[in-house]
Amino acid sequence: MTALNAEAPGLDFDLADGGLGSAGSPHSCWAERTSQTKATQLSIRLRAIGLDAKVGSPANVLPRWRELTQGRSRVVDCFFTSDRCYLLLAPQARQARPLEARRLKILEAVLRGAPQKCIAIDHHLAPSTIALHAKLALESMGVMERPSRTHPLLMRLARSASNPAEARCSALYLDVDREFCVLSMQRPEQMLRPLLPSAELEVIQSLVEGLSYQDIAERRDTSARTVANQISAVFRRLQVSGRNALVERLFLEHDAGKARDRAPEAAEVTELRLASH
Repeated sequence: MTALNAEAPGLDFDLADGGLGSAGSPHSCWAERTSQTKATQLSIRLRAIGLDAKVGSPANVLPRWRELTQGRSRVVDCFFTSDRCYLLLAPQARQARPLEARRLKILEAVLRGAPQKCIAIDHHLAPSTIALHAKLALESMGVMERPSRTHPLLMRLARSASNPAEARCSALYLDVDREFCVLSMQRPEQMLRPLLPSAELEVIQSLVEGLSYQDIAERRDTSARTVANQISAVFRRLQVSGRNALVERLFLEHDAGKARDRAPEAAEVTELRLASH
């Protein structure tokens, strides 16, 4: 399961603090607490995956996006398996603070892969200001990653504001006080499997997961230059200019494929209706 055990951007739940004790050192206590947190995180992820596997049809994700942008929920974890990507959302404890309208529009444009220079022109702002607005908007949702490394499922939610989007959705209850909304979808780069050499596909998988070029190079035990060349080759082939634009292109291809799959069914329904008259 790719990246299942990777560090989360901040899984937000409390563990009981056993204290240092007479023989405990701050370092050993921190190490033990970190170990407990990771074990709890993995346990919750596995429960989320098991629960998600039982979900039937996907649901419209626009309500989840509205909850995030209105400050009524926040992202507490995001991770990947070999074939799916996951988000865990939790109700916001503090008073809800909706995103300001212009900041929300900027974030949605960034997450749909629009070039920051173009967004800056549209809003009469500097590109650096666009980047700051997007960063602050994500932080208000509990996401500390750069906008250019945002989890693809969160990008899918942002896209639902202007294009219908679906994902599997379920509720995970840990206890009476802790509830998560589990969202999942197929990894968007899966459709590139028959098109790319295995080395390029693995690099793109890591890029979609939000890793930097240097992180990908370390994972693959190669140089950052080699990674950059592989990514550039894929970008040229797919005619995209960045990671978010790549994910958006994959979403477009996926939606177009679903529309083509539904076309024969629609034709059959039309024929039946004509026959009935």
